Amino acid sequence: MKLLTFKYRGFERLGWLQDDGATVLAVDASDMSMPQSVMDVIKRGSYARKQVEKAADSLEKLNLKDLEILAPIANPGAIICVGLNYSDHVAEVAKNETKFPTIFFRLARCNVAHGEPMLVPTVSDTLDWEGELVVVIGKGGRHIAADHALDHVFGYSIFNEGSVRAFQRHSTQFGMGKNFQATGAFGPVVVTADEFGDPYQHKVETRVDGEVVQSASIAQMLHRIEDVIAYVSSAVELVPGDIICTGTPGGVGAARKPPRFLKDGETVEVTISGIGTLSNPVRAEPTDLNAVACSC
Repeated sequence: MKLLTFKYRGFERLGWLQDDGATVLAVDASDMSMPQSVMDVIKRGSYARKQVEKAADSLEKLNLKDLEILAPIANPGAIICVGLNYSDHVAEVAKNETKFPTIFFRLARCNVAHGEPMLVPTVSDTLDWEGELVVVIGKGGRHIAADHALDHVFGYSIFNEGSVRAFQRHSTQFGMGKNFQATGAFGPVVVTADEFGDPYQHKVETRVDGEVVQSASIAQMLHRIEDVIAYVSSAVELVPGDIICTGTPGGVGAARKPPRFLKDGETVEVTISGIGTLSNPVRAEPTDLNAVACSC
């Protein structure tokens, strides 16, 4: 099942994308007996999925192109990121492979949805792309054993973990360069684990204006999904709706000679087999003070 969150005629709704890739079965926003968001489905478990499946014949049919796609989970409890998780990426940035996963975090309010602009910040022109598989936690827990970790996965999605490299290099900590406004793209759908199948049989590819810049099998991960879940849950309780960005393969712009970064007017796409394509235009951050002013 491919689930998405969208806005249509002023209402946010839950949708089920059909196999044709164009038809969305939309849950009635006024029917409170039905799940109203992807997070609802995650929290209610298999019962909610069965509700949607059983109601399929009565659900409103909409065309995907007519919808405003929103981030599938608006406010994940945590965005946990794995750095340096593909050997070719480790090599291209001249780092060493690590015994344990390199973990850092992102803020949900810095994310954009499919189709929304990723912003090149006014203070740096070094916005880079990082196409990644997202793991969506369905069943939480502490001290989750690696052997059972995939049982805790609700589904999978796509993340473009836009990184402002100049700020990332200001210190040994990645956080600042990873949390600029409107630099993390997430979506467009969450594919349930049963439909996605073995994650290591899939492939991730990133394109900038149609040019392939990253292409790798997810099987090339250094720290596998189940090991990351076990490692993170040894420290903190994972909860339903948390997402884990599992790292990017080689091919980032900063490692090119000369370096290549995203520019205003370009389009960046991340495709993962079995999920689809996350596409975002790139825009320069507005310089008008009213456009960027703090809302406080």
